Amino acid sequence: MSQTDTLIAIEKAEVGYREGFSNGHYNNHQKFSPAVSGLEWSQNQAWCQTFQSWAFQQAGVKSLAPVTASCPTAVNWYKSRGRFSYYPAIGAMVFFGPSGGQHVGLVYKYDANHAYTIEGNTNASGSSEGNGVYLKKRARRDSYLYGYGLPKFSEGIVTADPGLKNKPGYTYMATASSHGESDPRSVAEVDEALPWVSSIQLTWAATHPSAKDQATGNGDGTTADDVALFQDALEKVMGVAPGDPHSVFEAETQELFERFRTEKLGHSEADGHGVPATPELIELGKRSKLFNVRAGSSPAAEQPWVSLNQVVWASTHSAQEEQAQPGGHASSKADVALVQDGLARVLHTNVADERGIFETATQALYDEFRRTMLHFSGSDAAGTPGMQSLTELGQRAGLFRVRNGFPVGGTTDGTGMGTTGQIDPKQVTFHRHTAEGTPEDWIAEASTAAGVQASSHWVKGFRTAVARESSGNPNACNLWDSNAKTPPGFSKVKDFGDGHLGDGRIVRLNGALTHFQCSRGIVQCIPQTFAQRHAPGTSVNIYDPVACIAAAMRYVRSRYGVAIDGSDLAKKVQQFDPDRPPHGY
Repeated sequence: MSQTDTLIAIEKAEVGYREGFSNGHYNNHQKFSPAVSGLEWSQNQAWCQTFQSWAFQQAGVKSLAPVTASCPTAVNWYKSRGRFSYYPAIGAMVFFGPSGGQHVGLVYKYDANHAYTIEGNTNASGSSEGNGVYLKKRARRDSYLYGYGLPKFSEGIVTADPGLKNKPGYTYMATASSHGESDPRSVAEVDEALPWVSSIQLTWAATHPSAKDQATGNGDGTTADDVALFQDALEKVMGVAPGDPHSVFEAETQELFERFRTEKLGHSEADGHGVPATPELIELGKRSKLFNVRAGSSPAAEQPWVSLNQVVWASTHSAQEEQAQPGGHASSKADVALVQDGLARVLHTNVADERGIFETATQALYDEFRRTMLHFSGSDAAGTPGMQSLTELGQRAGLFRVRNGFPVGGTTDGTGMGTTGQIDPKQVTFHRHTAEGTPEDWIAEASTAAGVQASSHWVKGFRTAVARESSGNPNACNLWDSNAKTPPGFSKVKDFGDGHLGDGRIVRLNGALTHFQCSRGIVQCIPQTFAQRHAPGTSVNIYDPVACIAAAMRYVRSRYGVAIDGSDLAKKVQQFDPDRPPHGY
């Protein structure tokens, strides 16, 4: 593997790492400063440049970058050697801010408009004051991006700088990506027929060197499977089996791997110790021809699907209702079980709830995952799972993919309008809507979903109804009118909306049990109507404004015979007529 690919692989393996968290704040305490001789003093300081110094050291190319915690020092180091450019390069250090003095990352890919980077001490928004290691997409022409330091890799460097064409040690390419980026499965060629092992799981097993710890830390068996393949590979390559029990990573497995590093990879004795690194695992997999390596546990294309709606439904319904679900595709239990397995894997703990049942212990762990690993805060770190956090959990655990929706079906009703999309009322969910948008945007999207003809009539009518029904709040929940009851056959539900008490007060529900039949959402549907008129392809969350408006459109079309273009909406339904007083619909 080239020096460039090795460096990029080492940095990518750190994506997801987060600095210390104490007293409710991230604190710049991280593992990189103590590991770089001469930079120990930088602990608890901004560490974006320290991370780069650490990565170059780990890749065995420490001399190709300055050992410093200072971005300005690093910029001057490259400039003094004539290796600074205002064009990106693969493996280049990219500097940000005035004179490049505020922040730094490493380029693993670039195109005509963007540089794709690995950055330490950043965050999801990309600011220089961050909390972890992230992959970022940076606009090349952004004034915040200053320029690039070009390491002198032994294989040369690929760059977009036209002034370096035909110069020794440089290869000009207008767009380029690292070897690992051209094949996103790993940083090396892989054999599709081979199983996958997780570098994250093996690292964890190596740092929890007892059978009891490993069994407690990962109850789903994946760590054991990965360690077993790892031991088999060592036996094949080294000609001797480790003396530890099969699938348990203890001292003799570590000792044999250290022999592999020194005898087969040519590491010095000083570098032949410590937990397995991703490039070393890739090399062991290639030499043994027993496995491929990735951060998760299996190729994404082979992972099962989890339905966001099923998981959200389970999180907002009682254990009794979850237990009572029928088997087959309508049950949330299989999806919840995968979520619990994912939480157990990434947090290295057991889930106390019954397998497949989403109750308080699962909720607490899911909140911990969002808070400690995704660094969500406030209301974003609590409540029902969302698409972003659930997708991230599936990817980090390497266990599942995420999609929306329930399997749905239907025929036609008396108006000739299709009922496809109808769901069981018990599938309706009640999690808080947080995405930004305008009523006009939501009405336009809902028109498409509901199968009606977009027009100013729909927009004018629903703008009127939205103002009257919810004052424009997608999370409105009416706790006081005649609908606020739980009919026979239903149970109270955990609700995350804004409860309106009838005297002007509004309370944040935060999962409080509320009556099932409360009117909810931006146009105040009850769950039964929302379910019956649910538009195909929309969320089953009643607080989703597009889904709620689309269901209401289908409802007024069916009940009142409103035209497909909404031209008679105001005439037929008074609540949608701005020239008449409010009236329930």
